[in-house]
Amino acid sequence: MILRSGVVHRIARVASASFAILVLAGCQVDLSTTVTVGQNGSGSIMVTARVDAVTVAAAPELATSLNLDDLRAAGWDTEVVSPTADGGVQVTLRRTFATTDEATMLLSQLSGDNGPLRNLALMRTGSTNDARYSLAGQAGLPTGVAGFADSEALELLGAAPFAASLATLGMPLSEALIMDFTITMPGKMETNNAVSVLAAEDDVSTTFTWKIPVDQSELSLSAATRDRDVSAMLASYLAKAFLVLMILLVAGAVMYIASVAYRRKNSTPAP
Repeated sequence: MILRSGVVHRIARVASASFAILVLAGCQVDLSTTVTVGQNGSGSIMVTARVDAVTVAAAPELATSLNLDDLRAAGWDTEVVSPTADGGVQVTLRRTFATTDEATMLLSQLSGDNGPLRNLALMRTGSTNDARYSLAGQAGLPTGVAGFADSEALELLGAAPFAASLATLGMPLSEALIMDFTITMPGKMETNNAVSVLAAEDDVSTTFTWKIPVDQSELSLSAATRDRDVSAMLASYLAKAFLVLMILLVAGAVMYIASVAYRRKNSTPAP
C-alpha cells in the first residue's frame, strides 16, 4: 500500500497492506501497540504488525510493497524484518515522546474517527516524588474494516477496504485480525479494566494489556497508577523541617544579639 499525500495517514493502515492479502489467503495479521512511560512523563510508542510464513508464501512481494516514507518523514522510526525467525514478515514503527501531552498527540495519529484506537489521552499529575499516571480512551472497530480508511479513501474505494473479500470467503474479521494495546506506567496500580495486569518488582511500574475487539463492539480503556517515592518524600520533608529549624535558630540568634546590645546600651552609665 502506498500512503499518498491528500489522504490522512494513519498508523493503523500499516496493517492494511498485508490485510488485503491475508483475507484472500485465509491467514491472520497481529497488530500490537505498546506504550512505555517513564517517571518523568517521557517514553516511547511502538506499533508492530506481524504476518506468518503462510502469508509470505502466498504473497512474497509483501515486504517490498510497503511504502513507509510518509511515516519516516513524520518522525517515526520504521523497521521491516523479512524473513522473521518463523519465515514471516514483521513491520515495526517507533516514536519517542518527551511529555504525556506529546504522547497524547502521537496516540491520536494511530487511527481515525472509527479506527481501532480513539481519543486516547495519557496524563501525569502530582509532584516529582508523588505522581499519578492515567490512560483513557476507546478501542474497537465500530464500523468494521472501514475503520482502516479515512473518509477520502472510502470515497475513492467506494466501499470499506477488504469487506468484499471477507464476505466472499465467509470469514469473520476476528479470524483475520488480532489487535492488542499495552501500556506500562510508573508506580502501583490504582484502577483499571485491562484483561491483563503485570506489576513489576517493588511496584516500580505496572503493565496493562487489552484485547481490542473487532466485532464492531467498543471498549473503554481505563488505567491509573500512583508512583510514590516514600524515602524521597521523607527526605524532602526532613529537609524542609531542617530549613525551618535553621531559620528559627538564626532568627533567635539575631533577636538574642539585639537584646544583649540593647541591654548594654541602656546599662551604660551617663558621663
